[in-house]
Amino acid sequence: MLSHHRRRAGSMRNGLLALCVVSVLALAYGSPGWGKDLTIGVVEPQKVLDGTKEGKKIKEALEEYVKARQRMIEQEEDDLKQKQEEMAKQDAVLSPQAKQEKEEAFRQRVATYQSHLQQLEGEVQSKRKELLGGFTERIEQVVREIAEKDKIDLVLEKGDSGVGTLILFSQSAINLTDRVIQVLDGKSAK
Repeated sequence: MLSHHRRRAGSMRNGLLALCVVSVLALAYGSPGWGKDLTIGVVEPQKVLDGTKEGKKIKEALEEYVKARQRMIEQEEDDLKQKQEEMAKQDAVLSPQAKQEKEEAFRQRVATYQSHLQQLEGEVQSKRKELLGGFTERIEQVVREIAEKDKIDLVLEKGDSGVGTLILFSQSAINLTDRVIQVLDGKSAK
């Protein structure tokens, strides 16, 4: 349920971004003297994350963090399943009052589990922001440097294909991703 809302919010955000990009391009092509010389580049952030040394380290750290949280969730799920099986076995021998008390205790345990699950999801999102924040800023700085050097007027983000994708196709000549990876790896080596 929560991920569905995130997807919808992401789609809306991408839709608004697409509208902004189209508006900028319409203004650019509608402006005398500017639209003819408009130079566009694209960058694939996921490819930068996957292709740089720092990005790979960040990805590994995030995967380890997620795995640790996943193990905690699986342990809680196993405990809940065990409690449910115990309740099913004791069902015939318990009085209605005792059965009701056990069911209520189990419902509370499930509610606690769901609350903990949401908390862990929030922790993962916070960790993702923490790990990717500085890296994203460095990507933006490198893109800005390349764009200024090569006199590129507009650099767009090219994501994986799918819902909310703004750029479905681009010529490889305007793709700056490999250059960004080279610069980032060069900077991290220094």
